[in-house]
Amino acid sequence: MKNLLWNKEEQSIRGSFVNLTITLTILTLITIGAFVPSVAANLEKLAILITGFFTMSMGIWAYRKVQEGKQ
Repeated sequence: MKNLLWNKEEQSIRGSFVNLTITLTILTLITIGAFVPSVAANLEKLAILITGFFTMSMGIWAYRKVQEGKQ
């Protein structure tokens, strides 16, 4: 479990763990929004921001993985 969270070589939190946390948070919000209309309305207002944040996070993580593979 500790290997999922912490990268010993770089002494930092793993990007994959950060993306997993973001993904689970978004899925939880969507699930809650399915049953609570006020949450659904707020999620609708924030949909572009949530999508952009998620895409940016995954893009940065994927870019770093590609760069690590080139070295």
